[in-house]
Amino acid sequence: MFALARDHAEAAAKSARSTPPNREGEQTHSLVSILMSFLALEAFINMVGGDRLGSRYRHYDRMSPEGKWMEVTRLVSKTGKTFQEEGQELRALSTLRSWRNMLTHYKGEYEEVQGQNRGGETRVEALLSAENAARAVEIARTLYRAFYLMDRRSPPRQFIWLDDRPHRPPAVGVTPPVAAARGVPAKAAGPRRRR
Repeated sequence: MFALARDHAEAAAKSARSTPPNREGEQTHSLVSILMSFLALEAFINMVGGDRLGSRYRHYDRMSPEGKWMEVTRLVSKTGKTFQEEGQELRALSTLRSWRNMLTHYKGEYEEVQGQNRGGETRVEALLSAENAARAVEIARTLYRAFYLMDRRSPPRQFIWLDDRPHRPPAVGVTPPVAAARGVPAKAAGPRRRR
């Protein structure tokens, strides 16, 4: 999920930088990036809670995402440390959750259009930008990294969403890897070599 979020954030940035800018492509890729960033975080904390707390996790399963990240981290980490309730990481997670809610629970209400640089866009259209896609990926990366700093265990290698390298959109003219977005495993994306 996280690899998909990263790939789509890169594709959104490429669409935004194209001449002329491809706003529809930017919005579509941003939508996938924002949603996949949030879903990867939710899947991660649910997986950690279920794996390390076992049947006790059912008591935490219905908490808000912020509550889960605080309580599960406190209970499962070797250090017993957790995120600060009003800390930067959980505020960023709240922002990402509000974006997810805005996108998935949209009621089609009439609204004034935004008067920003892009002009004439609704709040949802304005939210779907390459900048916000990159921010969503960075929020997820920051939470993963902070969790493992408190946990003091090595991240499991089998989880594809734990690629916590800082997100940097590719330079102009560089094509982002799209194999993961198409569901093609990285090894199968290139030509096969004979042994």
